[in-house]
Amino acid sequence: MIRFKLYYDKDKETVWLNQMASEGWALKSFFAGFYKFEPCGKGEYIYQIDLGDTLYSVSDEYRELMGELGVEIVVLWGYWIILRKRAADGPFELYTDVDSEIEHYRKIRRMFKVATIIELLVLFMEIYAGMIGEGIGWVFALLISLFVLACADAVFRTNEVIARLEEQKSGIETDKKGGNALALIITSIGLLTNSCMLLVEESISPLISYPVHIFAIVMMAVGIVLTVKEGK
Repeated sequence: MIRFKLYYDKDKETVWLNQMASEGWALKSFFAGFYKFEPCGKGEYIYQIDLGDTLYSVSDEYRELMGELGVEIVVLWGYWIILRKRAADGPFELYTDVDSEIEHYRKIRRMFKVATIIELLVLFMEIYAGMIGEGIGWVFALLISLFVLACADAVFRTNEVIARLEEQKSGIETDKKGGNALALIITSIGLLTNSCMLLVEESISPLISYPVHIFAIVMMAVGIVLTVKEGK
C-alpha cells in the first residue's frame, strides 16, 4: 500500500506512522512524500523519528547504538531518520530527559530556519524570472511561497514545543502571548524592504522594483499568518 502525505511536523508524522502500525501496516520505504507500507501484525512496531547531522546518512556509531537497543533504521531521508522497534521489546523513547529533548527540537528549529532563508532567496529569483518573461517562474514562485510558509510555520511550532519543555524543566509558566520573534522579524523585513523600494522605485527599473515588492508582500503575509497562529 502507498500513501502520499507531506509532513513538516515530525511529531504528527510519528503519531501517524504508529497509527498505521496499530492498524497492521508497517512502513517499508519513503520517497518524496510517498510512504510505502507492508502488512504486519497490529501494533507490532513502535516508530520514532530522529534528526541526523548529515544528509541521507548516519555514523557507524549511531547504527551500532540503535542495533544494541533493538532499533531498526527504516528510512533515511534528508536529515530525517525514521526508526522502529518491536512493541514486544518494550517502550521506545529516543530522548528520556528534558534537556536532551530541548536540544533535539533546537536542532530541528535550526534546520527549518536555514530552509526558510534558502527558500526566500529562491523565491526572489523565481519572481525575478517571472518579471523578465519566463512564465514558469511565477508557477515556481507560487509553489515556493507555500514551502516558505510551511517552513516558517514549522519553526513556529517547534518554538512552542521548546517553550513547553523549558516550562516543564523550570516549573515556571511562560508567557505564551509574549510575541514570536520569527514572525516579527519576517514581517519587519517585508515592511522595511517595501518601504525602501517605495522611496527609490522611480530611479530603478520595474524589472527590479516589481519582484522586490512582491517578495516584500510575501514576507509580510508569512509574518502575519504566523502572528495570527500565535494568537490562537
